[in-house]
Amino acid sequence: MSAISVTKMWSKSGGSFSSDKFSALSAQITITEAWQVLCEIGDTADVPIVGVYGIPSLGEQHPSGVYAYAQSYASTPMGPTLWIVTVTYTGVPSPDSEIETTSVEWSDTSSTEPIDRDYNGRAIVTTNNEVVEGLTMDIADQTCVITRRFRSINTYTIAEYRHATNSDTFLGWPPGTARLVGFSAKSEFAYGSNTGWDVTARIQFRAGLAGATNAQAWYKRWRHEGYYVKDGSIIRRATDSLGQEVAKPVLLKADGTEETNPDSALFKYTQVYGSLPYSGLGLV
Repeated sequence: MSAISVTKMWSKSGGSFSSDKFSALSAQITITEAWQVLCEIGDTADVPIVGVYGIPSLGEQHPSGVYAYAQSYASTPMGPTLWIVTVTYTGVPSPDSEIETTSVEWSDTSSTEPIDRDYNGRAIVTTNNEVVEGLTMDIADQTCVITRRFRSINTYTIAEYRHATNSDTFLGWPPGTARLVGFSAKSEFAYGSNTGWDVTARIQFRAGLAGATNAQAWYKRWRHEGYYVKDGSIIRRATDSLGQEVAKPVLLKADGTEETNPDSALFKYTQVYGSLPYSGLGLV
C-alpha cells in the first residue's frame, strides 16, 4: 500500500498571526498547507502521510524561510482513493523577536573577609609590633543579575570571561571592578531547530578597599612580611630584641629590610584575573 501521486493545493494555503501577551515580542505564527494524495483502495489515514515524497517531514522548516516548522498533520478521505493531507507549521515571525527583552536586577552580596589593617590604613599590630590575627570585616558588594534571550551562545568565550574583570566601564562601574561570577543558559530544541537560549548572568561589582585602587579591586592583597630580613648584603632570619629568632613574621620594607613602624607597613597587590571588555558580552 502506498501513495500513487501527490498534488499541492494552492486553495488550501493559509496562516495566522497572534500574541497571547498583546505584544509582538511574544507573537506566534501558524501556517497551513494542503496536498491531494491519490492512494490505493483500502489504504488507511497514515498512508498519505508517512514517507510520501512531497509531504514535509515533522519538524521541517516552511519553504518560505519563515521560522515556522511542521508540527502536525491531518488526513481527510475524499473518496475511496483520494485524501487531503493538511500540514500545520508553527513558529515565530523572526528568530530575533525576543532578543530585545532584557531583565536587570540589582542586589548585594555580603561576605566576611579577614583584615590586617584598620580603617585609616595602619597595620593591625600590638604595642610590641606583633601581628594581630583573626579579625574580620563584613563587606557588601553590588550584584547585578541580567537575563535575556540569545539566538546562540559561545560557551568557550564565556569561560574566558569567568576569569577576567572588566577592561571597560560597565553599567557605570570603572575598569577592574566587575567580575562575572555566575552564568547559565537554557534552550529548548523543538522540531529539529534550536529556539534560542535564555541566558542568566550574575556580575559582582567591588570597589577598591583598604587602599586598593578600583583597578585593583579583585587583586589579592597581602602584607609584605616574612621570617627573613635583608641585612646589608645578606639575608638572615629575623630576630627579636634579645637576638632570638622570631616565631612570627615581621614587617618588611620594599627593599627587604625590617620595618618597625606599623604606620609604614607595605601592602602588595597581585593580579589573579585577566581583563576583557564586558561590553563584548552583549548583555546590555
